Amino acid sequence: MIVLATKDGVLDNWDFTNLQFGQAAYGNRMKPILIDKALPEQLPHWGILVLESHHSSEFIMEWRTHSFVKIIYVLRGNGTILFNKKRCSFSEGDVISVPPGTRNRIVDGPNAASSLYVCCVARGVLRFDPSLIPQLPCRALPREKHFAHRVSSVVRRMVHTQQVASEMRPISMVTDALKLIKLICERSRETQKIARIAIDYRQRIQQYIDLLPSRFFEETSINAAADHLDIPRRTFTKLFAEITGDTWLQHVRRLAIEHARHRLHETDLPVSSIAFECGFHDLSTFYRQFQRHCGISPGRYRTDFGLQDETR
Repeated sequence: MIVLATKDGVLDNWDFTNLQFGQAAYGNRMKPILIDKALPEQLPHWGILVLESHHSSEFIMEWRTHSFVKIIYVLRGNGTILFNKKRCSFSEGDVISVPPGTRNRIVDGPNAASSLYVCCVARGVLRFDPSLIPQLPCRALPREKHFAHRVSSVVRRMVHTQQVASEMRPISMVTDALKLIKLICERSRETQKIARIAIDYRQRIQQYIDLLPSRFFEETSINAAADHLDIPRRTFTKLFAEITGDTWLQHVRRLAIEHARHRLHETDLPVSSIAFECGFHDLSTFYRQFQRHCGISPGRYRTDFGLQDETR
């Protein structure tokens, strides 16, 4: 898990020798040094810090409230991150955002202790654009392999940069921290846009379904329906099934047979005319579908329930 944090108070003098990250976090045998409690998050004077946190099976995190942002990437393991009264499950490859002032706590899953990276970015680093922090969501961002790879690549570079005592270290850390913030903001906007589109698609499909009883006979194919609504075929198929509980063809056929039953009951029109009226161009297909839905043939249905039955 990667945690990106932004904090107002920073340390003027910072010594990395007491922290464990990179190779130091693994010791001589390159095995991770496991921790039972969450690491302290204190920032150097340039305002950027990356912590590497490998949890033991005994790991416990107390509730924390930060004046900085946390962006979490799950390196290994799984569990739940709690936000006040809200909770969010996470697993390997996930990216989680926690805005400033949000009470939070990480609980590892059973037998799945997490490995996390914690990046801290002072609030002052983001003061040039006050709109950035409000854009950061309080949730796990929808999993997407390319996005997770870009986040992990930036954090990996920050880990290496942090270990090198160089005059360029502060600006390099700040630059990569801003890249992380940009990635999170862009991903959040994308997911919000996708959500809005999904709502719009659902509304369009619902309106289409509401009109189907009066126009089912005009429908030719699911492709034509999706094209007419300007919705991708796969999305149309998925949402249609979610709303109706049927496939498009099942739903249209059911409406056609219901109409046929009504016409057989209320009129003395020939069966062939009713079949044509219901959108069936092939009489044998109409007979087969009617038998499947009603359990009897159209002729038998008219005999049992039609006009002549009522006039007896």
